[in-house]
Amino acid sequence: ARIIRTSVFGLDENMKTSASGHFKVKDSFRFNANRLVITNVDIQSVEPVDQRTRDSLQKSVQLAIEITTNSQEASARHEAERLEQGARGRLERQKINDEAEAEKARTELLKLQANSAAVESTGQAKAEAQSRAESSKIEGIVGAPI
Repeated sequence: ARIIRTSVFGLDENMKTSASGHFKVKDSFRFNANRLVITNVDIQSVEPVDQRTRDSLQKSVQLAIEITTNSQEASARHEAERLEQGARGRLERQKINDEAEAEKARTELLKLQANSAAVESTGQAKAEAQSRAESSKIEGIVGAPI
């Protein structure tokens, strides 16, 4: 754009831009014969005249687009793999936590079953002892074994 604006408006040799040290492009171009003043140029397109240059430029643009596309695809693929690995890690962690909880529940169940068996055994022994005591008491009262 600067090259085209420079060719239309020209350079102001009395002023230099501080950033680049180049001369400043003039703001307008005047035709003194009819007092026409051009203050802006709208650049619709820029195409090289030489066919080889045009083909080379087209090939470069296509290659740049392909490189950008491949880079974006690789980046998206990498991000998807990272997310998948994170999900797999969370799933594995949840599986381990669930197995630990299940093991705790099994341990608690075995404790309760052992306590239940102990209570049942104690109850059975107590019932048998009471029954023998009743039997002995009845034998003592009746005087004859039953």
